Amino acid sequence: MDAAAVATGEAWRAFCDRLAAMGDRILGDDYPADPRDRAEGMHHLATQTACWLTYATGCSDPARPVFFRSADPTYRWGGPNVDQVARRATIDGAGTYRVSGQMGSCEEFVLQLKGGARQSGGAEIATEVSASQLGLGPGDPFEITLSADEHPGVWLALAPGPGFVHVRDYYFDWAAADPATFVIERLDTAGASAPLLTAERVAEMLDVAAHEIEHSTAYFRDFQARLRDAQGVNQFGAPDVSGRGVQDIIYSHGFVRLRDDEAMIVELDPNAAALWGISSYTRAWYEPLDYATRVTSRNHRQVTADADGVVRVVLAGRDPRTANWLDTEGRAEVLTTVRWFRPSRTPSIRAELVPFAEVGAHLPDAHRTVDAAARADEIRARVAHVAWRYRT
Repeated sequence: MDAAAVATGEAWRAFCDRLAAMGDRILGDDYPADPRDRAEGMHHLATQTACWLTYATGCSDPARPVFFRSADPTYRWGGPNVDQVARRATIDGAGTYRVSGQMGSCEEFVLQLKGGARQSGGAEIATEVSASQLGLGPGDPFEITLSADEHPGVWLALAPGPGFVHVRDYYFDWAAADPATFVIERLDTAGASAPLLTAERVAEMLDVAAHEIEHSTAYFRDFQARLRDAQGVNQFGAPDVSGRGVQDIIYSHGFVRLRDDEAMIVELDPNAAALWGISSYTRAWYEPLDYATRVTSRNHRQVTADADGVVRVVLAGRDPRTANWLDTEGRAEVLTTVRWFRPSRTPSIRAELVPFAEVGAHLPDAHRTVDAAARADEIRARVAHVAWRYRT
């Protein structure tokens, strides 16, 4: 795509052709063909288009940066931690930037500086810092300078070339309260008007959007395929770091395949890390399941440990009335991920497939149960929190 193609309309036609090609590609044999999966695939492609067009046309200028919320209840992709909000801003290593804001009800954030111009699929991490490392807690204001040259106060060094700031802010209580605010400003261009839009810039925007849609939709499908081939189904992998995830987190993934009359009991050691969580995702599209109106995720604040200190989470497509139920939405297979923040030791995880009718017999006698009213209260609280976390 170039300026001439923008003027003739060829650039737009080329962009639309690339989208049409992706629509054909997700109908191929390497993507699921179930009617539900096909519908979700088309929805996924539509939301990816909305996501990356919004990013490219409004949030991709390192001279006038703005934080773009790249994962939320609409933009669902890349297997995000559903206890977090993910946002990113494009930067230039030659610039000077200020990231400021207030923690609100946020209990922790992780800020990463990443190199490269591409956003989807991750990038190499140059720097990672957390709110707790900076001595920040709920309600605290903060200000961080990003530049090549050292500055007073909290300062992070920028490497040469293009890059971006990736912020994840975390919420564990899921309370209906003000979330964190993050603002990014470029200081060395302050006071100057933005240049007028050019055809060259429009061509670049369309190319960036098309690339991100193409890359993201295939990248995470392939990531799941490699992982599943390596470890099979109904077992969790050994806890380990992820090269492009948060460096302070250890992950374990399990492909959980259940019939209607089956459930899985996952045993976790809650003392291996102060912060941890478990959540499930769709196959191929790697979208989180509905985490507002269904209990498809839990963290260390949302579970009850048994008398022996073990947390037992029950995955099933219908409610077994255990306090620690994780809803699979009745799907034939989901990818379930456990995350431990800064574990003090290698976490333990054990999974057992059991008949749904015998779930109670496989749990300790005093394992906490809940009734339908209590489950409805839990869902109401989740809906209220998500509405606050993603408020405009």
